[in-house]
Amino acid sequence: MESEVERELWKVCKTAKMYEDAAEKSMTVMTHIYKSNRRVIVNRYMTELRFVEYAEELSRNLTLLRKRSSSLTQQLKELRSYVQKQIEDLYRTEVDIDMTLRACHGSCQSALPFTVNHPSYQMLQTDMDQRTKTLNQRSKATTPPKDIPHVTLQPVDVGPAPSAEYKTIPTVQRELLTQFEDIEQNQLALEELLEDSVDVDILE
Repeated sequence: MESEVERELWKVCKTAKMYEDAAEKSMTVMTHIYKSNRRVIVNRYMTELRFVEYAEELSRNLTLLRKRSSSLTQQLKELRSYVQKQIEDLYRTEVDIDMTLRACHGSCQSALPFTVNHPSYQMLQTDMDQRTKTLNQRSKATTPPKDIPHVTLQPVDVGPAPSAEYKTIPTVQRELLTQFEDIEQNQLALEELLEDSVDVDILE
């Protein structure tokens, strides 16, 4: 009976050793998979952070460009009005000079020949009108959207935390297999824009 019990105990110990080796092998494979996945997840997390940072920087740059573009467009319109007024004043002055010289032909001792180049002024006015039309068309064609949505990171529900029993496994404690509970899980999302949001005056 003692020998029979000893054989049974030996079989149990052998089976336990087999299960222990199998469990250790499984934990080794799991550790390798965990570390590989952890590198991917960490790299993805860092990429998401950089993406959001770059997106925010691009948003700021676009806003600044919009302000700069609007300011330059306004300056061009003001300069165009100023040039238009100068052309009109110059044309009016030349017409007045021409009329004065014509009136003075009989009474003046001498008068220099002078004529107003009407076709030249007409061509100049046509060119001004065409440039104004082109400027307005480009301003309308390149107008960016009024609101720029911001890219944000929103947390994702990753399920329950690891159980207390899992954390007591020697391999888990030795290799720090925390099931990624120390890595924040997020997803990229565009913030919602309110339809009745107040537009910011980009000329300020």
